[in-house]
Parts: sequence; structure tokens; C-alpha cells
Amino acid sequence: MNFDYIVVGGGNSGSPLAARLSESGKYQILVLEAGKRDKGLFLKMPMGFSFVLHNPDWAWLDKTVPTSFFGNRSIVLNQGKALGGSSSMNGMLYVRGHKEDYNEWAAAGCTGWSWEEVLPCYKRVQHFEEGDPEFHGKSGPTGVSLANNISSSSIDFIQAAQQGGLPLNDDYNDGDHEGISKCQVSIYKGVRQSASLALTKAESRPNLTIRTNTAARRIVFDGKKAVGVEVENAQGQKEIINCNKEIILSSGSLGTPHLLQHSGIGDGELLRSLGIEVVANSPDVGTNLQDQLFAHLKFNVNNPRASINAKMSNKLRMAGEVVRWLIFKTGVMTSATSDVIGFMRSSDAVSRPDIQLAMKPYSFSISPDDGAVTIYKEPGITVSAILVQPHSTGTVRIDSPDPHKRPDININYLSDERDVQTLINGVERLRNIMKQPAMAQHGPVEFEPGADVVSEKDLEAHIRSHAETIYHPACSCRMGTDDKAVTDPQLRVNGVEALRIADLSIMPKIIRGNTAAPALMIGEKAADLVLADA
Repeated sequence: MNFDYIVVGGGNSGSPLAARLSESGKYQILVLEAGKRDKGLFLKMPMGFSFVLHNPDWAWLDKTVPTSFFGNRSIVLNQGKALGGSSSMNGMLYVRGHKEDYNEWAAAGCTGWSWEEVLPCYKRVQHFEEGDPEFHGKSGPTGVSLANNISSSSIDFIQAAQQGGLPLNDDYNDGDHEGISKCQVSIYKGVRQSASLALTKAESRPNLTIRTNTAARRIVFDGKKAVGVEVENAQGQKEIINCNKEIILSSGSLGTPHLLQHSGIGDGELLRSLGIEVVANSPDVGTNLQDQLFAHLKFNVNNPRASINAKMSNKLRMAGEVVRWLIFKTGVMTSATSDVIGFMRSSDAVSRPDIQLAMKPYSFSISPDDGAVTIYKEPGITVSAILVQPHSTGTVRIDSPDPHKRPDININYLSDERDVQTLINGVERLRNIMKQPAMAQHGPVEFEPGADVVSEKDLEAHIRSHAETIYHPACSCRMGTDDKAVTDPQLRVNGVEALRIADLSIMPKIIRGNTAAPALMIGEKAADLVLADA
């Protein structure tokens, strides 16, 4: 069977894109997803993410290249491998970024991507009953709600942030996000709202076909025109699926450059060295890779009720919470990874927030080997400074002609000294908030990095050896109008025909905040662009 449009990847961008393309019934749409259907208890239960994040059945467990800037560490950059992509196992924070992030894209030549132009796409995919209709949608496929059931320490932290000079912000998704807020979360009536909901709600349409457990190995070209996709199923059987109109890659900032390079689009010298025929010499494929980092502050607290550690670390109590969720869709398992979110400037020298803060009513560690989460037994909380717009950039590069081999991922974390200083300033601001009267009743005692780590030299050493990814790789196939851009502002891959990209890789610069919501928006925006040329 021939398809008019093939969407490679059923994740945060591919799901809304394919659903929208299928609406008119005019075109035959195929979605290819390497992972499985996102079925299963822990994929629907919001706090169930900790049970699947490190599971290779549900996640790509790519490890980064170690560098001296990052304590010579290799860390796991877990990404979702299921229908819904990372939205089926992420932290569920719904964040759009600052409006000027998008206006900067537009000012740099990416016409159509200003805040006013992307806002309708954000609204179209969203169902947020509590949101102001000027900024939020009410009838989209993906539910959003305000975080509820939040801990007493979270409520007090909001007050402490205000005592520390951060204003209260009732809606950080209206374009100006500076301030402290309750989180808006991709949870509705106690259930995780994966991007796959857009697909499952559209799947009854006869013109939409979804194939899971089907990995794309390369794009097939007739000259410079993309005409098909070579795929491989879970049993190792290969076939070529033909495409009449366009192929749209939505495999993410790691998967999309990997597939492009194996298809002959990338640095010609690299591809020729691996025996891959060059279809288009595009050296910037896989470059400009950016990711956001956590610098955590972990505290013990004096009141077990102010922390969910006891419920999350005790197997019996956890089982009780799972049963509670199954029956009532209430309790701690309905929570997102953070209760509280904020955006602040690391210094007076910056014009808008460059640090995102997150407060979690629990303390934890993450395994560097597979990303597994361990919740500590002692009552504790975690507050984190997040570097939202890093200056450090890296690469995604294949090093083998075998498409089964995952690429080398070198993000070059903290290779730019400005990133280190921004995180140091963010940590110091968080420490000031934790000293405010509203938090005193909890008797917080900092155990990581520890009260004795105070000098800039010691903080730098700690950050380089302990900072952790927030799992937001982006920008590896950036759009633009210059000769080196991988796509144009209509997301068409330069140098070839009938091939587009619709995922976080097209960002010229990462937005100031979590990336799940922008990925949904990119899928919606891509549907507009594709249909305009249909």
C-alpha cells in the first residue's frame, strides 16, 4: 500500500502531526513507531514513570560521551521508546517558555514562528479547563491541569520564594514566565496525558495507519526526492514503504539526525568515510545539540508529612498508593515530578529569566548506568536550579554504517564557562530562598552539596561532577535561512525534496523551559505547513 504522508516517530510531535493530517480524510497517513503501544499501568499512572524510565523495553538508554568539563562522566540520556515518545514517561510539567524565545527565532529569519504565530498551535492541542482562554485551549486532545495534592513543604516553598524576592506568577504559560508558581501539568483526572492521545482519538479514521515495533532504517530517494522508508520490524524483517507526497521525520533530536545520516544527509566527509552514499552534503546535521541541566540541592526535613519519601521508598506503602490510584485516581501517584516551578534571573545583567527552579517534595538519586531513580528513606525535599539556555553545544554523530548502532552523543555539557557561572548563581539564589522564614518550620538541613560547599571554586567542582540532565535534547537539525541550516522555516530539509522534520531538533535555540509542550506545538505547526503545500 502506498501512503501520501509517512510520519517517522509517534512521539510528542509526530502524534499531533499525524492526527491533524488525517482530519480531512483526503490523504492516507502512516505513522511508524519503533517502540510499542503505550499501554500498561505505569505508563498511565503519573508517578509510575520511575518504574519505566530505565527500562530498555520503554526507553532509549543512550549514554553521552564523557568529557573533562563534566567530571569525565558518561550519563544516560533516557528518551521514550513507545507511542507518545517521552511524553509517556516524562515529568509531565507543561511549560511553553518565554515569548521572546520565539520572537528571537522569527527575528533571525524563521518567519511564522513568533509567539503570536505559535500560540494558536499551543491552544489547539490543549484541553486546560482552568486556563485563561486568551492563552489556553479548551478542546484539544491533551489534558492539562494545575498541580493538586501538593505537599505542605511545597506550599511553604512558594511563600519562601516570594519572601526571597520572586513574584507570584498565576500563569507562567502566558508568554512571560518570571516568578514562582504551582506547576501546570500534563495530567487530567489523575491520569498521564501522553501525546499519543491525539493519535488514539484519531485512529478510528480509515485513512490513518499506525505501525508500532517498526523501526525506520533509512529514507529511500529517487535522485533528490524522498520516495519511501526502509523499515525493520521486531523480527528483523525489512521492507520499503512507498510515499506519494512527503515524509516527515519526528524521531527526536537524537533519532532524527541518526536517521538522516544513515540516509545520506549529513557531513559528506563523514558519510563517505563510512561507505554511505551522499545524497545531500549538510554538515550541520547533528550539530548545535543542546540540553538543559539540573543542579540539585537536597535537604532533610524534620516532618515526614512534608515529604513523600516515606510513601515512595516503602514497598508496602507504595503498593497501597498504587491501589488507591487504581480505584480512585487520587493520592501521591497522581503527582508530577515537581509541585512548584519558577523562573528567575541569575543576575541583574540578564534581561529575562535564565534559571528555572523546580521543587520536589522528595529526595532521590539517579543511577548513571541506566537512569534508575531511587527515593531516599529519610524525609527530604529537593530544589533544583535548571540551566534553561546553555551556551554549550554538542553533536550527534554516527560512527558506523550499521543503522542498528546508536550514534555517539557528545553534548559538551558545561564546556562554556558561562553555563557554570549561571548555575552557581542559581544555586546561591535557591539557598537564599531556603533560608526564608516560610521554610524554617521544616528544619531543612542541606546534605547535597552540603553547607560546607560555599566558595565558587567548590560549587563549580560540585556542579561539574554532579549536575544531571533534565532529558531535553534539542536543536540538532536547526531550522534557519542561512546556508548551513538543516531545514528552512517551513521545516523542509535543505538539499532534498519531499522531506521535512517536525520535532525538537528543528529549534534554532532551546526555549527557556521544559520541552514537551513545545514538541506538541511543533507537531501542530508542522501540520499547518504540510497541508499548506498539499
